[in-house]
Amino acid sequence: MLDCSAVIADVWVFLDHECDPASRARLQQHLDDCGPCLTQFGIEEQVKSLLGRKCGGEQAPTGLRSRLSERIRATVCEQVDGAAPGEEIQVDGGRVQI
Repeated sequence: MLDCSAVIADVWVFLDHECDPASRARLQQHLDDCGPCLTQFGIEEQVKSLLGRKCGGEQAPTGLRSRLSERIRATVCEQVDGAAPGEEIQVDGGRVQI
């Protein structure tokens, strides 16, 4: 049995379809059985829908995206003992190309 606070905390994950099928089924079952959570879920769903209508589809201009990507790479390189762009580095146990 899920706690209501856990369900409300995971509402956005549920709405974005970012949880695994078993978690989704548990959340859905709780929402089906719990009126207060279902009400809160409905409010969150409406907020998400409103945000999607008002803010969806907007993308940063290509030039801005390029400049941000370059700056992020440069910052990472500076922080990783002078790594060069395109070099592969170790980060938190994994390998990342910058």
